[in-house]
Amino acid sequence: MPTPITSIRPTHHSVIVVGGGQAGLSASHYLQAHDIDHLVLEKHSLTHTWRNQRWDAFSLVTPNWQCALPGYRYSIEHQGNDPHGFMTKDQINDYLAGFVASVNAPALEGVVVQRVVPRVAGGFEVHTSKGEFTADQVIVASGGYHTPIIPRLAERVSPQITHIHSEQYRNSQALPEGNVLVVGSGQSGAQIAEDLHLAGRKVYLAVGDAPRCARFYLGKDVVDWLAEMGYYDIGVD
Repeated sequence: MPTPITSIRPTHHSVIVVGGGQAGLSASHYLQAHDIDHLVLEKHSLTHTWRNQRWDAFSLVTPNWQCALPGYRYSIEHQGNDPHGFMTKDQINDYLAGFVASVNAPALEGVVVQRVVPRVAGGFEVHTSKGEFTADQVIVASGGYHTPIIPRLAERVSPQITHIHSEQYRNSQALPEGNVLVVGSGQSGAQIAEDLHLAGRKVYLAVGDAPRCARFYLGKDVVDWLAEMGYYDIGVD
């Protein structure tokens, strides 16, 4: 993994990218391809969330062949010959470390973007924990799941009952003994419930309105069917 730049000069850039995850680094890849001056600002460290906010048994729910970050597709050379498998947490982070090195983005880590303000003369002021920057354009690539969704009902749960959000879960050993209720049946809830079940816990899964579809049809993964139907080639328009 390359060492991010430490100087905060110059303070003006054609583009400032807020967030150093896969989206922000992908933006940097394309900006470099067009020789556009830019700077990536990351609150923690590049691809921090994947390393620090996932449980031990986490795995992707999309097959490996779909991991196609710009200029850095899943390959036998880097990840092994299992295109229809699913990367585990360590494999994901190995893959992302290779992507970080491949992009080699001009980045500042440990910089909190506090405010972005339009300038009268055009462009933007970017106020950060390490000073002020200006940019002609700003790309916000900070993700959409920073604030955990915790129902107000949690406020009335007895303090004798341990309750945590999925981003805090790491493994069954970190929880006290006893039965476990998992609230929410999306990919996170389902994976965590399975992890607890395989660890021998009695698990109750509160099923919400997360959509469901058959994972396999006629012996083929639904994602392969979607690819063959051209679903992933549909533009945003």
